[in-house]
Amino acid sequence: MKLILTTCVLLPFATGLHAAPVKKLQISIDNQPVTFASSPIFKNGSWLVPLESFCKQLGLKVEFPDGGEMAVICGVGESDLCVPLQFGESAFNIDGVSYAKLESIIEPFGFEIYKVSETELEVVRPEQLAPKFTLPDLDGTPRRLQDFRGKKTLLYIWG
Repeated sequence: MKLILTTCVLLPFATGLHAAPVKKLQISIDNQPVTFASSPIFKNGSWLVPLESFCKQLGLKVEFPDGGEMAVICGVGESDLCVPLQFGESAFNIDGVSYAKLESIIEPFGFEIYKVSETELEVVRPEQLAPKFTLPDLDGTPRRLQDFRGKKTLLYIWG
């Protein structure tokens, strides 16, 4: 299952958060565009996505412990992993909406992010990834399969 999110972003300025307007971030799940009540924000080289709606799309649960200084993302079903996100570091509250760095949500749960273009990101579930391995090419140079991700690749294997 591929995740690519599609949203048009016009950024509001929030207290303590200075983000430049960006063009358009594209995200979809199984080639179906995903829309958010609040638009993703680009800040300091990272995408901030609305925490609750994005986690719901990934099948993750979000909790806000008392005090409101952090959010906790938990896997549902087979994954019992829970990851805390500290507000001000990995998560931000902007105009009453909780945002988190995309990487902070994706990486702990084994998803991978591929940058298709400046405004298109592809998120792949762990079960959809090919296994990681390295093999030598005809010249003996080690090649990793993941280096060819996003490119048409033919693996010719004989025994």
